[in-house]
Amino acid sequence: MKQTLTLVAALVITTGCNKIAKVDNPVAPEPPPRLSFDNRPTRDTSKSAPQLAARDEKPLANVADEIPAYDDLQLNEKGVTRVTNSRIGDASTNADRDLGTATGTLVLVNGEPIFAEDVLLEFERRVAKTKQRMTAAQIEEAQPELRAARAEFLRRSLPMHVQSKLLSSALLKSLTEEQKELLDQGMKQAFEDSLEKKKKELGITSRGELEVAMAKEGVTMQRMQQAFYENQMAQLYVSQNAGTPPKFSRRELFDYYQEHKEEYAVEGKVKWRQIKIGFKERGGEPVARQDIAKIEQLLINGADFSELAEEHSDGPTALNGGMWDWTEMGSLVDENLEAILFQIRPGTVSDVIKSDDSYHIVQVVERIDPGYVPFEDVHEKIKLELRQSQYQEAAAKLVDELKKTAVIEPKYDFGDTALLQ
Repeated sequence: MKQTLTLVAALVITTGCNKIAKVDNPVAPEPPPRLSFDNRPTRDTSKSAPQLAARDEKPLANVADEIPAYDDLQLNEKGVTRVTNSRIGDASTNADRDLGTATGTLVLVNGEPIFAEDVLLEFERRVAKTKQRMTAAQIEEAQPELRAARAEFLRRSLPMHVQSKLLSSALLKSLTEEQKELLDQGMKQAFEDSLEKKKKELGITSRGELEVAMAKEGVTMQRMQQAFYENQMAQLYVSQNAGTPPKFSRRELFDYYQEHKEEYAVEGKVKWRQIKIGFKERGGEPVARQDIAKIEQLLINGADFSELAEEHSDGPTALNGGMWDWTEMGSLVDENLEAILFQIRPGTVSDVIKSDDSYHIVQVVERIDPGYVPFEDVHEKIKLELRQSQYQEAAAKLVDELKKTAVIEPKYDFGDTALLQ
């Protein structure tokens, strides 16, 4: 039980959030165990409104973009704030409190607060979903792990929120009051459009139903709307100040493809049927050999493979006509059988195959052979990735410049305050 709850907490920690600066690739996990047949795991100053971030620019925060506008949020030179801001309080008294239970102001950026509940938005969504699958006793037992996960999530996510606050504030400082009004109108319309799309995706028709759906995930529309505003403004500031997007020649794209070809590797996998005749189940190898020979002859005479599997097979998928779903190359315990599955043509039936404890006949239903995605299929994706990389680098440089004059005051011990400086 303890191990299960620890894994639950770990799941919550790993909630993704896109950051401005590049990060190293995580260490790849160990490969899954091979499957056996007995245990298969299932910038412009005109009066026109600034344009929102382009679709191919990588977002600065992993927040939903389908939430309606609320009237208690205002645009100002320090970012998006609530009309009533009662949560600030005496933030300095929080410095020694446990980060795992932190509330209120986490950090001041040029005097503007970043609140714990806003940083924890995605975290709390994950927690709410996880708790729906747990008993009250399990939830209580998991509290230490969840507090640790909460603290770790704050440490990882806060720098991105500081960056977003710096960028969005810089945008508002560069706009006239009229431009701010136009920007506000544009974002409200974006909310309405995406809200309609979200309702269609969920099969609901009213805003109230969407609020209920969000509440089940522990999130209010108001919080999601604020996150959306700040994220969009941060992206807009970067897009206006990052310079002209670079153009990449076909040769440059192809060179990138060649240098990163393993990223476009296709894993071989096969969908197949199996008739298994076990020695033990048949009272010994001689009897099993006789039985598999009879089945082989029936197949030669035109009998249906799936019907024979359902009637005679001792394998775990017999009741499903011997069907195995997509099986990746390298995942079967019996390497000889796997080799045959990747040798015979789809639609054909193998000869009798002998293993240590049984005889098999297999039929390949469908197969994807190992190889690489063709360049023509991915060159547009590569172009987008390269543009996103350039966008991220530009954003990082802008943040570095803004930090030179920014006053950033953490109100808790985050372990490595250099992340905020």
